[in-house]
Amino acid sequence: MKQRLLISFSGGRTSAYMMWWLLNEWEDRHNWEMIVVFANTGKEAEETLFFVDECAQEWGIYIVWVEGYPSKKGKGWSVEHKVVTYETASRNGEPFEALISRLGIPSENAPFCSYQLKRLPIESYCKSIGFTKFHKAIGIRIDESERLNKDWKRKKIFYPLAGINPTRKRDVVLWWQKQSFGLQIHNDEGNCDNCWKKDFPRLVRNMIRNPKSFDWWTEMELKYGDFNPRNLELTPPFNFFRGNKSTFDIRQLAEMSQAELKQMSMFDIQDGCGESCEVF
Repeated sequence: MKQRLLISFSGGRTSAYMMWWLLNEWEDRHNWEMIVVFANTGKEAEETLFFVDECAQEWGIYIVWVEGYPSKKGKGWSVEHKVVTYETASRNGEPFEALISRLGIPSENAPFCSYQLKRLPIESYCKSIGFTKFHKAIGIRIDESERLNKDWKRKKIFYPLAGINPTRKRDVVLWWQKQSFGLQIHNDEGNCDNCWKKDFPRLVRNMIRNPKSFDWWTEMELKYGDFNPRNLELTPPFNFFRGNKSTFDIRQLAEMSQAELKQMSMFDIQDGCGESCEVF
């Protein structure tokens, strides 16, 4: 009997390379039943959505697109999935706002968005098709070993690019240079355009380059900044960014000199948000 493998496709370059390698080059692939799932939060950059669809079209891969929404069944909080396509996928943060309207604004003090918007919808979809007791393939490279889940074996997490196919960032870059298409996205954007995990220099560069990309984040802070459904022992307002910084604060930082910004960010985590936000 074949074992089951969920390929969690984040929409990033490394994740896409992992997906291609598992489906085309992995010697053991015929012994596994594999599915590929991409979870859309509604705040992925349009270039990311196009790239996910392009991977499916160019490589002849069936990629399931899911979005997570609060369940209307029963009491309390639970997540249901909705299967969408490139054409019907949310692009204005609809799943994300649905989450915020129930649980409040996620941040470094409440880092629940990946779990609620990606992992739970993916698991809901897998359950709906009877895809149970599966392993999860995650696109973390061997040069990102600090990101590996220490409990990977018990949680059935599979890191092919850190194990059977040791891969570094340079390898991924060179591989994509040989392909006929690629992810056309600025490195500062990652997948979720202004994710709160990004460091301040990255957010400031995004603000300078594309200030309108912060409009949705500003709207959420204005609508839900005082919303405290989980009774956090913190004082409103609640904002997205590190140190409870708001989008207004990011706009002010964008007006600082480079020397001031460098001094403020010297202890910040560089590359705090790369191409993706891992689910498992």
